[in-house]
Amino acid sequence: MTSGLFESYTLERIHWVSLYLGLPSVGLDTTFPTEAACEARLYQVRWPDGPVCPRCFHQNVNFLDLRKLQVCRKCKKQFSLKSGTELHGSHRGLKFYFGLAEEIIQYRQRNDMPTLRMLQDKHGMAYATAIKLRSKLSADLAKFHGGLLGRCICVIFPRLPQDMVFGTDTHLLLLEREMQRRRWRELGIE
Repeated sequence: MTSGLFESYTLERIHWVSLYLGLPSVGLDTTFPTEAACEARLYQVRWPDGPVCPRCFHQNVNFLDLRKLQVCRKCKKQFSLKSGTELHGSHRGLKFYFGLAEEIIQYRQRNDMPTLRMLQDKHGMAYATAIKLRSKLSADLAKFHGGLLGRCICVIFPRLPQDMVFGTDTHLLLLEREMQRRRWRELGIE
């Protein structure tokens, strides 16, 4: 069931299981309890060295607090935290998108996908919106390290032993064992 974005089933499974294992063990609601916490995380991931103008790549910018905009001091371009990302022009808050991305990762690590009707009913959105969001977020999460959203919500990426080769069946087996250990811990078995 490879999606065409990955060379093999093994690489696809490694990608989604790695993202799943990178999710905070205490849950997203605890890790990012407010919209401000989500914005801070997106800011940290997108601009680790401070904001950069998308037009001239200048780093000397002002922040307009009232409108939550960055203004480049060189070219006067105004841009927001979501400008130029998959979330540009979105009307819902980052907390919603973080939660939806977590949901997609949890389904994909089981080789499944949330149904459009389920997304529509659970999140109170139109069917066409569910189609668009599922497609857009799935494509972003399928990128290296889960794209921008994946890097925001996945806080711990599993490390490989030095002698292990990335993308092999042994790599996948190691990740699946770690996933099983996590389930046992949640159940109090280990």
